[in-house]
Amino acid sequence: MTTRPGPPRQKRSQAAMERILEAAQQLITDEGVAGFTLGTVAARAGVAVGTVYQRFANKEDLLVSTQRRWLDEVARAQRELFLPAAVRQPDFVRAVCLYAEHLVALFRDHAALVREFVVYATAVPALRESAQQRLDQLARERCDALMAHPGRPPHITRGHLLLALRAVQSLLEWRVAASPDTEEAAAMPWETLADDIPKLVTAYLGHDA
Repeated sequence: MTTRPGPPRQKRSQAAMERILEAAQQLITDEGVAGFTLGTVAARAGVAVGTVYQRFANKEDLLVSTQRRWLDEVARAQRELFLPAAVRQPDFVRAVCLYAEHLVALFRDHAALVREFVVYATAVPALRESAQQRLDQLARERCDALMAHPGRPPHITRGHLLLALRAVQSLLEWRVAASPDTEEAAAMPWETLADDIPKLVTAYLGHDA
């Protein structure tokens, strides 16, 4: 019987890396960064601790790589789902509102993960700097796409778009970072945000809600 050759070493290495990053993301979501170590990630990924240490120098290094992977997923969703759906809307303001609705759903569905990244970014400079670079790139991409919308009114500038969507993102970051049992968070459930944020965007861009 002929034995089929196993996968090349590079593919095995890539597969191990993907398992490690996926396990790290799940661990942060389930238990937070406080319980996040290279050992616990290795156990969840089903690999030896040494396999993790071969790829990451320390906890911070793995944390930054996990965040980068998550933001790559967000970028892919923006390019393949959020922006195409938005720019298909014939009305420009509705297109921007639809993109904002996608952001609300993204933050809501991954609130635990995003909360950890937002909170720990204040204490881990590398995490903050890496995130800022990626978020700036995402902001440029979405502004480029929406500015090219054929229905954009001439008076709405790139500055208007940047301010509107940055405000939405900042509000959502505050919402996920806020402790769920605070009065402010209780007064602003996700259902309310999903309903009110498009109204705020519509009002700012000069249309009746």
